[in-house]
Amino acid sequence: MEVTRILLVEDQYFARIALHSVLDSRDDMRIVAETANGADALSLYLQHRPDVTIVDIRLPGISGIEVIRAIRANDHTARIVVLSNYEGSEDVHRALNAGALSYLTKDADADALVKAIRIVSQGHSFIPPNLRGLLFSRHEADALTSREMDVLKQLTTGKSNRDIADHLGIAEKTVRIHMTRIFEKLHVSDRTQAVLVALQRGIVHID
Repeated sequence: MEVTRILLVEDQYFARIALHSVLDSRDDMRIVAETANGADALSLYLQHRPDVTIVDIRLPGISGIEVIRAIRANDHTARIVVLSNYEGSEDVHRALNAGALSYLTKDADADALVKAIRIVSQGHSFIPPNLRGLLFSRHEADALTSREMDVLKQLTTGKSNRDIADHLGIAEKTVRIHMTRIFEKLHVSDRTQAVLVALQRGIVHID
């Protein structure tokens, strides 16, 4: 029997325990290495060359997205499954764009995870139907620029336009222009709605 060798990159102890309970019971799967931080992920990948790597998006230090990019930069055939608490369309898009083949939320059942690992191990992608709908509704034309993202992140902290301008070192008039474009792209009419939509879609996170 061919065994799928798995690298686990997950910072939450109990999540790792749960994953062990699911995967260790499978005769065709084996966790060969694990780490709680993104900084060690690439070296472990290069050391063990796993068939599938499971990565959480939110990691201390180096993010899961950076981990995916680093692994894929060293091995473009790397097969990666993202397992995350976040289900916003931007989170899914960023992970897939970085090179992940699958994205699951942590409330996914064991069967879905096992199915994703088996499909990804064959080099195919697997996105659950509920997340496929999120991706379908995401329009590339509505993606925010890096500066608009800067403004939006400051907006979520409750800063005024003046405060945002001072923080970013730009004119208040420029902030207003960015704000107008943000409202248009998020299809909202005020600051509160912009923050709510940004959080729901995973464009920004509040730690």
